[in-house]
Formats: sequence, C-alpha cells, structure tokens
Amino acid sequence: MTEKFQTTDSKINKPITYFLMGIIWIAVILIIVVIGVVFDFIYDNFRQYLENDPGILFTLIIAQLLLIFCCIALIMALTYRKKEKVRKAVVDEKGITFYNNQNTIIQTVFYNDLHQAKKSSDDVYVRNTQTVKYGKTTLQVYLKNKAGEIVLSTVDFNFELVILCNQYDLYRHFLKGIQHFRPDLKISLQTIEQYNLNSEPQKMEFGIFEYIMAAVFILIAVGLIYVFMLFIKMLF
Repeated sequence: MTEKFQTTDSKINKPITYFLMGIIWIAVILIIVVIGVVFDFIYDNFRQYLENDPGILFTLIIAQLLLIFCCIALIMALTYRKKEKVRKAVVDEKGITFYNNQNTIIQTVFYNDLHQAKKSSDDVYVRNTQTVKYGKTTLQVYLKNKAGEIVLSTVDFNFELVILCNQYDLYRHFLKGIQHFRPDLKISLQTIEQYNLNSEPQKMEFGIFEYIMAAVFILIAVGLIYVFMLFIKMLF
C-alpha cells in the first residue's frame, strides 16, 4: 500500500436521526400537556375525590409523579452534557479522533496506542451485543489506562441519539489502518471475514429491514398522537 491512507469521516443519517429526535420531542410535549391536564383535573376535583374516592385521587397523583419523572428523564437524555457526547468521528492515518457538537476533540484512539493482548490470542476483535441483523457492534482493543495497565477497551461508533449511515465503513477503515500501521497486532478471523478486510467492501443497501423499521417509527408517532387524543376525550 503505497498510496496515502485515506481519511473517512462519520456521516449522520439525517432523515432517521431527525425523525427519532422528533418523536422524542413530540413525546416530551405530549407528556407535558398531559401533566397539565391531569393537574388541572386534580385541582378541580380534589375535594370531591378526597371525600368520596381517595383511591382514585391517590392513583392520579402517582400517575402524575410518574409522568413528571418520565418527562424529566427524556429532557435530560436530550440535553444533559452535550459537550461530552460524541457527534463526529474521523478515521485517518493516526487512528480515530472523536469530536463533540462544537467540533472539539473529546477522545482519540491512535494506532500507536494499541497493545497486544496478554491473555487472549486476538489483539483486536468485534463484539456483537445483539444477534439480530444490524444489532449493536463494537470493536474490542487493548489500551493503557491511567494507571499504566493494559486493559480491554471499546471502540464504539454507536453515538447517543445519532444514527450513522457509514458505521460499517468506519469500523472497516480503522481495521484496515491497523493492518497497515500495526501489522504486529492480530485481528480475529471472524472480524476479518465480517469486514471483508482481504477484499473490497460490500455495498450497503437500504433493504427490507430498514423499510420495516421506518414503518414502525411512523406507526409509533401516529400511535402516540392517537393515544393522546383519546386521553383528552376521556377527561373532557
């Protein structure tokens, strides 16, 4: 390999990412509206339920607290510590550089930082956390921690609340970089086969699974709106 090692940037699948974010924010707005409606209902009928049916009043209060908790949890997931969340990754001749939404470097995994495993036969291997197609996949490598110990570490291109359309390419390019710059490291046979490291990359197409997932997300959004309308009708 005499040519210059190319650079690969992460590419966000904007339609799916924005759609998912939209569903979450719609859910937050609907929950806030329901909280307001339930609070108003409790306020108007507090004395009546307290005297005649305290069980319903207690149930409504518990439901209100659960709704508030869910709303806070969703908002925190969307907004908490944005500067610490990875939003971009670049794989080049040095290794991987991770950036936040302000394009500030928050983490690096360079080829020179990688080490050989002490107790394992493979120095680099893929870990699939799910058996279904397109389940979460991470890359396992060995790095030095702050104490100077060589430990098993994870290279992860699964960004929080962001869907990438070239995740496979990022893993493959980083693995090709290991083959080129760190031939002393052994990549597992399964990983070599999964990422076609000895041949040209396979073309990733938008298949039946992706269409099904898109349809499911649309149904969820419609279902949330429908449930909300039913809830409003029940109260009024």
